[in-house]
Amino acid sequence: KECLTAYEQSATIEERIAAFEKIEFPGGPFAEAAPDFHMYGLAKMFGDVIMLRTARKYPALRVNSVDPGLVYTDLILKMPKYAGMKKEETGAQSPEEGVEGTMRLLFDCKEEENVVGKGLGVGSGKLYALNKERELVFSDIDRMPQKQE
Repeated sequence: KECLTAYEQSATIEERIAAFEKIEFPGGPFAEAAPDFHMYGLAKMFGDVIMLRTARKYPALRVNSVDPGLVYTDLILKMPKYAGMKKEETGAQSPEEGVEGTMRLLFDCKEEENVVGKGLGVGSGKLYALNKERELVFSDIDRMPQKQE
């Protein structure tokens, strides 16, 4: 809620950065691994907020997010933790593997097939990901689907 207020009360990117620093927003999962990617965490968060608001506003429309996991791109190579590493050393997926969840959700997934829902039901406003077994799983947006019991 603080983040939305900080966003709504600022007009320029500079004001928004200052507003998020004022509320001490940590920057999401990249805050420690790559402090320079503070805004990346914000962008991911706002993408999820837009998805959730759209899903609630238009319940007949199916609107979801997909977490691709760690993907080997120039973005992770800028993080001190992964700088200079080869793909095999990072544990990251290739871009083709990273997009698999999205493609399966778009083209393969039927309501009752191919999705392990962990009891939440299929629909709109969910976060999807591939688990270690490469099954398409989902949860509410405030939980990580791969880590659900």
